[in-house]
Amino acid sequence: MDQGELLKSLLHEMKDGVVVCDPEAKITLFNTAAEDLFGRSQLLGKGQYLYNLCYRPPAEQALSLLEYKLNLDKRSQFLPYVQFLNKAIGREQYFRCRVSFLAPRPEVKNSFILLFEDISSWYTPENPMFMKIEEFRAPMTNLRAAVENLTEFPEMSPVMRSAFENVLIQETLNLTEAFNSLAGSCNVLMQTQNNLTELNAVLLFSYLAHHLRNKKIPVTFSSADSGSVKVDIYGLRLIWDYLIDRILRREKKKGVICQASAGEQFVFLDFIWPGKILATGSVKDLLEDKVEHSLGEMTIASILHTMEGDIWSQQQTKSKSMLRLALPVAKPSGG
Repeated sequence: MDQGELLKSLLHEMKDGVVVCDPEAKITLFNTAAEDLFGRSQLLGKGQYLYNLCYRPPAEQALSLLEYKLNLDKRSQFLPYVQFLNKAIGREQYFRCRVSFLAPRPEVKNSFILLFEDISSWYTPENPMFMKIEEFRAPMTNLRAAVENLTEFPEMSPVMRSAFENVLIQETLNLTEAFNSLAGSCNVLMQTQNNLTELNAVLLFSYLAHHLRNKKIPVTFSSADSGSVKVDIYGLRLIWDYLIDRILRREKKKGVICQASAGEQFVFLDFIWPGKILATGSVKDLLEDKVEHSLGEMTIASILHTMEGDIWSQQQTKSKSMLRLALPVAKPSGG
């Protein structure tokens, strides 16, 4: 049996829908499960364009990340796949997808393979259960952020600092434990984490810099090992672009820079500009804005929720303001 026949045989046995495409996203191979998944559509066929079946931007974003990692360090272990959400064209059908190159070669457009899992039975954008959990997030994040902010201001008296740190740290641990218990139960039920890709924080920072420098936005970040984060890379890119466009419009193109850093509990993506701080009420309104090109007209808050992230506003210096996007550092496997 040659490699082509072997691949066909393997795909036939898989329960998930599998579609193989050439570098131009033209379909070259698919299995019976994919035919069932797309309702025996004539759009699923040899030579047909993949993006007549599902949305193009999330898949292209995942492929872009795979290509970036491959070209970044050809000697390192290749990122095997990227996981993301996608949606069928013309109907309310959602998929959890995994995409990988068939034979990855740097600086060459590669054929790729996509696995589709239908998650329409449990996934809906703006799920009310997810939004209910969000009520716990603000006080938890505020407390944890306060602990880190305290360490940045050495002028506080030692006695007062010690008292505040003891109270805040204890309350943070208590609230975090309660929240993680609730969120963990809901995540098991709703499988919210299964569309995320775990990335080394430095790779995420480097990819952010690569994306934003193409938009003429300066980016600085640390190259030290900073653990990893679980991200919806497509949703996160939409948020990056939305925040930058919002700041540039508000400040009449005075300029914005991005600084990426990592603490013990969070990875921070800071968007800094010379101008007035964004009021708390404006940040709350921003979180409820629906993001163009998201899957299902999702808000910034709901995209961030899948990654357990948050955004807040703070003064960076006397003349500069900042929007801080925080993503939790992923727990080690088995932790």
